[in-house]
Amino acid sequence: MLRITDLKLPLDHTDAALSAAIVARLGIAATELTGYRIAKRSYDARKRGAIVLIYALDVDTPRQAELLQRARENADSKLHPTPDTTYAFVAKAPPQLPLRPLVIGMGPCGLFAGLVLAQMGFRPIILERGKAVRERTKDTWGLWRGKVLTPESNVQFGEGGAGTFSDGKLYSQISDKQHYGRKVLTEFVAAGAPEEILTVSKPHIGTFRLVSMVEKMRATIESLGGEIRFGQRVDDLLVETDAAGTRHLRGVALASGEQIRADHVVLALGHSARDTFAMLHARGVYLEAKPFSLGFRIE
Repeated sequence: MLRITDLKLPLDHTDAALSAAIVARLGIAATELTGYRIAKRSYDARKRGAIVLIYALDVDTPRQAELLQRARENADSKLHPTPDTTYAFVAKAPPQLPLRPLVIGMGPCGLFAGLVLAQMGFRPIILERGKAVRERTKDTWGLWRGKVLTPESNVQFGEGGAGTFSDGKLYSQISDKQHYGRKVLTEFVAAGAPEEILTVSKPHIGTFRLVSMVEKMRATIESLGGEIRFGQRVDDLLVETDAAGTRHLRGVALASGEQIRADHVVLALGHSARDTFAMLHARGVYLEAKPFSLGFRIE
């Protein structure tokens, strides 16, 4: 397929107008357009009286090779092959796994780390210091409405992470040349998000839909052999030093006193786990504060 970018149409255009615009951009006959799908759609509202939609489209045509050659000759950067956005798993779990990997935290990072590990067959154990998302929602509203704080179950701690109560915005400013973001969006759609998030620019899901989606993703992890333990705060790392003086991570110690052995630990802590950061610093882990960013809204 061919990827066309920066195709602009009026806000109230018809489907026929979109097809006609594709044909005109490519310089082909209408009969030579055998199909297309929207890859991305955004708005340009810089001119109040002339708001337009901007499309990136994946197009099917039997003249693909000829059109790509012409684009290369003319240095046309707005026409190129459709990129492969399929997520490629980096490994597959061996039949016998001595120790299961651990994921610490069940915000967006921990949730997807656990999901991908489960999809690769590693049956991860996810440790979350807070509660499951439904219970956590009650505790959060208890703080907002009744001013009753539950230290381990609130806006910052619990299944879903801090973003669960921030409208579920799904965009960032990172460079994503490997299309990893597509994996995130497709998993969200599989969990119940509207399919439009795959195409619209700067999509969001909404807090109330997020709660059920997080539950469905947890169920998927568990169906693949993963295990989620709530109310499990990690207080320390189990570190062993070999004869050469090299330190090796061998698991974690919980606040309950339990120790869990593991050779692979994903720390998906979030920014509010200050006690854990203090522990890591004490353990000699190099830490660096990220640059401060301030956002505000003017109405």
